[in-house]
Amino acid sequence: MRLLFFGFLILFTTNSFAQNSGKFVKEHQSNCKIWLDEPTPTDSLTWNGNCKNNYASGAGFLQWFQNHKLAATYKGEMKQGKFDGKGKFEIIGYASFEGTFINGALNGKGAAYFNNGGKTIGNFVDGEFLNLDDKYLPLLKKQTIAIKNSMETYGNITKVDNLFYYALVPKSSIQAVLVLFPSTGETAENVISCNKDLMQQAYDKNILAVVVSANYNNTLDTDTTAKRFFDTVFEDIVMRYKAPKDKFILSGLSLGGMNALQYTEMSRNPKHITYLKPLAVIGIDPPVDLIDLYNGAKKAIVKYEKEGNKLSESKKIALQEGHFLVNEFEKQYGGSPDKFPEKYVEGSMFTRSRDDGGNAKYLISVPTRLYCDPDIVWQLKNKSRDYYDLNAANLSAMTNFLMQSGNTKAEFIPAIGKGFRVDGTRHPHSWSIVEPTDCIKWLLELIK
Repeated sequence: MRLLFFGFLILFTTNSFAQNSGKFVKEHQSNCKIWLDEPTPTDSLTWNGNCKNNYASGAGFLQWFQNHKLAATYKGEMKQGKFDGKGKFEIIGYASFEGTFINGALNGKGAAYFNNGGKTIGNFVDGEFLNLDDKYLPLLKKQTIAIKNSMETYGNITKVDNLFYYALVPKSSIQAVLVLFPSTGETAENVISCNKDLMQQAYDKNILAVVVSANYNNTLDTDTTAKRFFDTVFEDIVMRYKAPKDKFILSGLSLGGMNALQYTEMSRNPKHITYLKPLAVIGIDPPVDLIDLYNGAKKAIVKYEKEGNKLSESKKIALQEGHFLVNEFEKQYGGSPDKFPEKYVEGSMFTRSRDDGGNAKYLISVPTRLYCDPDIVWQLKNKSRDYYDLNAANLSAMTNFLMQSGNTKAEFIPAIGKGFRVDGTRHPHSWSIVEPTDCIKWLLELIK
């Protein structure tokens, strides 16, 4: 099953201890009650500490088994059957989490160490790695919006929960708004941790940094709920914080970059009505040509399935991505690009096969930055991909189209070797390819 623990996506066959749903389960030997999220009949627990009012309490050691196999351990303090106090929680074969737990969740200074060699050390809030510096973290606001997650725009909350956004609000008059959209499946909290320096520098320059809870929406040409959510967020920011409506800069990684680019294009397209017209847009390694994206996914499926059981974990993820993309696009547009080419053009940010660039023509007067880390050696080794498979090909083509069409503020930035995940592991498809100081300098030049 897929679950979230402390804000990280885990492909794991067990349940977590720190979620808001679930129930108390009796420990195997002493019948102490211990909290589990979504317990199954195959779960069993052993606890060697004390019980108080029939709940595990005080210091001790907990072992959690599933199908009689050790799945996780916890060594530390418990209160009312939940982790509470200093402790270390280890998911066998995946990671360990250390620090102070409150009501089952890691809070304050803590650390997560992953079996792949990655680590995250810093501030946790209610189990989420939310690593702003101590000066800035208390200033972070979380604002809910009166729109339910009924269409699963954000995959990390339930359908009945309200969508939301985070805002790091400057104390002085707001000069501009920088919006960051998550990639597919990425938590808003992870976006903040990945962009710690960018958001903090923005704050220091009186730029309001915002992170929106959208990571599973379809393209905005068909997803009216996501489009309405973005409009509502932008209006709320303008009204709540007196932010300048004409000084919004949209940005995002992968799907987030698609959202940023597509909303900006729609704001200049007379066929659509948007709440605002962004001043500028930043795409961080987004796929922009959906026809190429679909066809590339189909090719990748064939290529990876030929390897069968020899697939590495990295390639297994790529294979899953391929199936996901093909299935989602066929569901969204009714079939393949061969059958419905115009629908794919309408949903694309750029169409390389069209002389007018498709929807990219609406960015000719918009300052645009497109980032990527075209590390072909990494791609060949880890994904069996060549240059034709990378987003860099279409991003450079899109930039070239904009430049040849007269956009003097269109930039393609190949940040080779700069891609690292928040846990320190190397991956070209990462937020870190945006250098914070340079990006803020660019923004300040735009808002003069």
